[in-house]
Amino acid sequence: MATSASIPNTDIAFRRDHDGPRALVFVHGFLDDQHVWDPVLADLSAPGFETVQFDQAGFGRRAAATGPVTFDRFAADLNAIVDAIGKPFVLVGHSMAGPVVELVAAARPQCALGLILVAPIPTAGARLPAGVIESFKSVSGFLDIRRQAAPSTPKTEFERIAAAAANTRPDSVRAAADMWNNGHPAGDRPSGFTGPVLILSGTDDPLITAEVVASAIAPRFDPAELTLAEIGQSTHWPHTERPAAVAREIDRFLAGRLAAEAAEL
Repeated sequence: MATSASIPNTDIAFRRDHDGPRALVFVHGFLDDQHVWDPVLADLSAPGFETVQFDQAGFGRRAAATGPVTFDRFAADLNAIVDAIGKPFVLVGHSMAGPVVELVAAARPQCALGLILVAPIPTAGARLPAGVIESFKSVSGFLDIRRQAAPSTPKTEFERIAAAAANTRPDSVRAAADMWNNGHPAGDRPSGFTGPVLILSGTDDPLITAEVVASAIAPRFDPAELTLAEIGQSTHWPHTERPAAVAREIDRFLAGRLAAEAAEL
C-alpha cells in the first residue's frame, strides 16, 4: 500500500509504494509531475525494491515553490529524499532529471546501486540555439512542441500533463529551460558516478538523438558499466508513449544489477 512521507521543515513530500530492502526512485522531467511515471509503474515488477515518486520544486504540487531553479537545488532535494529513505537505491531520471540523478548518485556512491537515464539531457546542457530554446520557455509553447513531437502519447495522459503544467509559474518555466539548456559544470568532465548505468532513448527522439547519446552522454560513463537501449516507436517521452517497454528495460537492468551484486558477495 502506498504511503506518503515528508522532509521536516521543507515542502518536500514523496510517495512510497511496495516493500523491499532497496529503493527505486523516479524523478520526472521538464513540466511534468510525479504521476508521469504511473504507467511505467503499472507494468513494473522490480522485486525487492520499493518505489518512490515526488514532485520537483516548481512542478506538480510544488508549483508554488520558490528559490533557485538550479541542478544543485534539485539535487539537494533528491539527496534529502534518499537520505530519509535510508537504503541502497537506483535512480531513474527523465530528460532534465538526468543531470540531477547523476549528481546525487555521485554524491552517495556507497548507496547508489545504479542510474537509469531516460532520454537524458546532457549534463553539459542541450545547448539549443536561442531561437529554438525560446519555444520551450512557456507552457503553451512547450505543450505545442510535445503534442507534435509525441503524437502517440495517450490523449488522456496528455490532457493530464497539460493540466498539471498549467499551474507552473512562468518564471519557473523560463529558469528551468535555461538550466537544462546551459547545463552543469560537472558535464565538462567524466561522471563522478562509476557504477552501472542504463541509458534509454527513443528511436525517434528529435532532441536526444543517437548521435547526442554517443557524443555527449555515453562517453562520460565507464563503458564497462554502461548499457544502451532504444525504445522503438517513441520520441523524447518513451515512458508515456511506450511505458510497458520502458518497464521491461528497467526490470532487465535491475535483474542484471542484482545478479552482479550477488556475485560480488
